[in-house]
Amino acid sequence: MANYKTEQRKQLVAFLQENPDKQFSAKQIADCLSDSSVSLSAVYRNLTYLQDKGRINRFTKEGSREFFYQYIHLDDCRNCIHMNCIKCGETVHMNAGIADRMLDDILRIDGFQIKKEKSVIYGICKNCI
Repeated sequence: MANYKTEQRKQLVAFLQENPDKQFSAKQIADCLSDSSVSLSAVYRNLTYLQDKGRINRFTKEGSREFFYQYIHLDDCRNCIHMNCIKCGETVHMNAGIADRMLDDILRIDGFQIKKEKSVIYGICKNCI
């Protein structure tokens, strides 16, 4: 049984790696992996595992109570602020220098330390403006 779970996790990770700049709900992932016999409960279980291991980010989208997941495909992805387009869903990294200055200002002025790896700014990307 453990080997079966490992195979499902491999399929899930492979799917997320093939789509590194996109976010998916658990149901969307299960639907995309339906040919592989990966159940929705297995998707949730493996997403929790991958999140605990720091291999995926979990987001909410404006107006939705559903969680969305995205693979962390670069080591520096954990140390950046993500910007998510509310029109097309594309996710990009904020310029590191701008992000660092912004976070320093927030800490200095407001006394609040923001965790980059948990941060998402929602807006409209340059392709959708």
